[in-house]
Amino acid sequence: MSYLTKAMLEEPLYEVKRFEQAAAYKTVSDYASFDIFLSHSYDDKQYIRKLKQYIEDNFKLTCYVDWLCEPTTLDRSAVTRETATILRKRLRQSKTLIFCTSKNSPNSRWMPWELGFFDAYRGFISILPITDRETDSFKGQEYLGLYPYIDKTDSILWVNGIDGGYVKISDWVAGALPKKGA
Repeated sequence: MSYLTKAMLEEPLYEVKRFEQAAAYKTVSDYASFDIFLSHSYDDKQYIRKLKQYIEDNFKLTCYVDWLCEPTTLDRSAVTRETATILRKRLRQSKTLIFCTSKNSPNSRWMPWELGFFDAYRGFISILPITDRETDSFKGQEYLGLYPYIDKTDSILWVNGIDGGYVKISDWVAGALPKKGA
C-alpha cells in the first residue's frame, strides 16, 4: 500500500473537468448531503481539486470543498462568524470528514477547527496524507494518530484502522469500520 502523492494528483489521469463552466456547475443547494467533507489547507488547492474529482469519478462519492462548491460565499482570508456558521452547516451535511494532511496543514486556520467540530458532532474521520513519494512515512501532528488513515493500492482507497484492519473507502462512507481480513 502507498499514500497518494502530489505527482499522482498531477497526472493527466486525474485531470479535472472545468468547474467554472456554468452549465456543468452545481451549487450546494443541489445536494441533500455530502459523503465527504475534504478538510485541507488552501495552499494544497491544486491537489485537492484533483482529489475531489478522483474520488467523485472513481468511487461515486460526493465531496464538499468550500472554495469549489461555494466560490463566492466564503471569505478564506478572515475567520468570521458567518464563515463558521456556513462551515458548521456543511459539516453537518457530511457523512464523513477526510483530513487531507500535508506540509501545509499546520498553517491552516480552519483545519483543526473543522476536525474538532466534526469529531464532536459525528466522529467519522480519517486522515489522508498527501506526500511527495508513495513510500514516504507519514508523520503528522500527534493528535492525528487518533484517527484511521487512508492509503491506496492500485485504484482502491483504503481506510486503515488505528488498531489494524482496513475497509474500502466506499464501504467506510456507508458506515463500515476497518476490520482485519476485510
